[in-house]
Amino acid sequence: MIRLPLNGARLALAALILMVVGGCAGLDPARIPPIDTAADTQPMPGKVVWHDLLSEDPPAAQHFYAGLFGWTFRDVGLGRGQNYTVIEHDGRIIGGLVDARRIGGDVNVSRWIPVLSVADMAAALAAVRTAGGTVYQAPLDIPQRGRVAVVADPQGAVLTLLEPRGGDPADRRAGPGDWLWNEIWSSDPDATLAFYQSLVPEYEVERIGDADSNYRYLSADGAPRVGVTAIPVDRIADTWMAYVKVSDPTATAAAAERLGGAVLLPPRTNPLGGEVAILNDPTGAGFLVQRWEPDPGHKAAR
Repeated sequence: MIRLPLNGARLALAALILMVVGGCAGLDPARIPPIDTAADTQPMPGKVVWHDLLSEDPPAAQHFYAGLFGWTFRDVGLGRGQNYTVIEHDGRIIGGLVDARRIGGDVNVSRWIPVLSVADMAAALAAVRTAGGTVYQAPLDIPQRGRVAVVADPQGAVLTLLEPRGGDPADRRAGPGDWLWNEIWSSDPDATLAFYQSLVPEYEVERIGDADSNYRYLSADGAPRVGVTAIPVDRIADTWMAYVKVSDPTATAAAAERLGGAVLLPPRTNPLGGEVAILNDPTGAGFLVQRWEPDPGHKAAR
């Protein structure tokens, strides 16, 4: 079973993120690095532009992901003895790691949190409230990134919203060890699709395969951005799930076990293409790995 935080832990989870990005007095959010340093970037509403890992054992998480994907980790001091750890791959920053040991209590809050770009934070938060979602705190200003807020959609899936100060990272072809795709595992896919279209007006709903296919995704400006599917694993709440591209899911799954993780779904052929496996890191943060080489003529949700 993927160990995801229960609903009762989500307020604490959001509070931790807000602390790390500058919500506590004395911390310096200006030290948090930009997501992209290119001068000619443009906003891309609806794109997942970052991932933060909440971990109850940061040293174990760093050892695991370094061994699995070759990721490296760099601490950024925020003042008052607090650090934010930047995750890097092939010389690019791709995410952050947050120490969650002090706020979980009896509930494991280890998980990956996506950061979704929005064009207008005020409008996005109004959409969350109107639909019955949760806004944990008013937006915070991160000087080198923009305005951020942590929310939950009406079904309870947690994400961070970002209204970028400049632009978002340009689309690029994913290589091994890169983020490949993001999905929302939903107890009510129709309601989830409707909500995210209200959150990001640029979204359009598209379908993989024929009219009877159950797999749908949200695209913006013609680019596939987020998949939406019924929850495929028992006993978990609605959640966002992230994919990492790999060359050999079988070898990756075996390595994950050697590094202290767990294989929740052994590698198997994905009807949508490639081969996929579901893994947990050593503290229970779930994610997927996939071999993916789409047909150039196929409009793929990746």
